[in-house]
Amino acid sequence: MQITTGGIQDTAAGSTLAGTTEKGAAKIEQFSGSAHHAVDRVAEAATSALRQAGEKGEELAHLQDEWLEGARGAVRRHPVASVVIAVGVGLLFSRFTSH
Repeated sequence: MQITTGGIQDTAAGSTLAGTTEKGAAKIEQFSGSAHHAVDRVAEAATSALRQAGEKGEELAHLQDEWLEGARGAVRRHPVASVVIAVGVGLLFSRFTSH
């Protein structure tokens, strides 16, 4: 025991408490750093996935435009055949949906 101007203080308990507090603070700081690193990795992965999804979407839109232009070209080259095919598909569709 030690007598100070503020009262009686147990120096052994005080030093143990201070050591425990410092260790706890170090553990919290270590955990915080690990959590921050994990969040950064997840954010990077999400950003990369979104970027790739955007690129794939652009590729699909380009492919859709190519197919549409190809279909337009086929209809321009063979207008009568296109109308006959459209009527045939319409008849089949109406037959399947009416029963």
